[in-house]
Amino acid sequence: MRYLLIIIVVLSAKVSAQTEFFHSKIPFTEEHLSKFYSSFSIDSSQVYFNANDYYVHAYDKKTGVLNWSYYLANKTNNAPISYQTNLFVSKHLSEYIDKIVQLNTITGNTIQTLVIESINTQPVFKENVMYCSGIDTAIGGAVMAYDLKKNNVIWEKFIAHGVDKQPYYLKDKIIANAEEDNWFELDYNGKLLDTTCEYKTNLFVEDIKCVQNYVHRTHDSKGISQSFLQEYFGDYENLKVDSNNNYTFLLGYSKLMILKDNLEIDKEINVDEMVTLPEKAINGYREILKIEDNTIWFFYKNLMVVYDYINFKTIKTIDLSSWRPHQVVLDDTQLWLISENDGQLFGLNLIYSKKELEVQKNINKK
Repeated sequence: MRYLLIIIVVLSAKVSAQTEFFHSKIPFTEEHLSKFYSSFSIDSSQVYFNANDYYVHAYDKKTGVLNWSYYLANKTNNAPISYQTNLFVSKHLSEYIDKIVQLNTITGNTIQTLVIESINTQPVFKENVMYCSGIDTAIGGAVMAYDLKKNNVIWEKFIAHGVDKQPYYLKDKIIANAEEDNWFELDYNGKLLDTTCEYKTNLFVEDIKCVQNYVHRTHDSKGISQSFLQEYFGDYENLKVDSNNNYTFLLGYSKLMILKDNLEIDKEINVDEMVTLPEKAINGYREILKIEDNTIWFFYKNLMVVYDYINFKTIKTIDLSSWRPHQVVLDDTQLWLISENDGQLFGLNLIYSKKELEVQKNINKK
């Protein structure tokens, strides 16, 4: 009986099915879809869809009911940002003028219009203060602290094109990008921390001289250099990097690399060989969706893959090629995605629950 179970699991782990429980069905025109920009985010109760019709739509996550819509005159691949009962979205006000608008997530009403033009990366919040990188008309691209109660910038540091690189928000400091592969440290009061200049550089950002030079940062605070990435990945511009407490994961065009402490390579995996690619596998979008103690969930060439990185086994794959995903978000046992076929938002129920996946993993370990 045990061996029969193993056979069933191995067969089912290759390609699994899923059921569609949500479809947005927004009436897009050809003009709406001619320039495809679209994104969404999820909180505990709603899904916020910044659609190709220039609206943000809030749907109830459980029932699929549309709770409200808000016209932004804007569409973007940067997902709406939710915090408590607040939603931050980019609104086009007039020619060449965009602003971040703070909405009430329950009603969809405007709380206030922020003084900054954009939030370019995922922020962190400490009570009424938002720390982010974004565009402030006064100075351009900056890392900043924003007082949401007083609706003004507390402090900001000019970082030019570094504004599009996700800062690292640690317990006692922020590590932000100052263009190219140069990173600098500052505290949550905006004060520069590194004054020793072990690595000094001349940048367009003139007041930042002391930097650390790397492309990405690992779970144990080591810098991944350009030369390392070129050696193992070649083209690393669209590399996806994420980590937990013990490992750093790098997902490239055809490779998944797992790093242990001190940049030691634990495993290099040719993803094309670990999965059966769908017939229509042309999709340059890829994303690391979730990292657990034993598994990593990622989207790759129209497949969602669940991989046991401790035992080096593929647990299951889900073929999403019929939707041609533009963006994918994993939310517990549900998968949400925007389809490039028609610009619509879909919700899919995964075939296995967390408990069932745990059973499979335990069987594979025996």
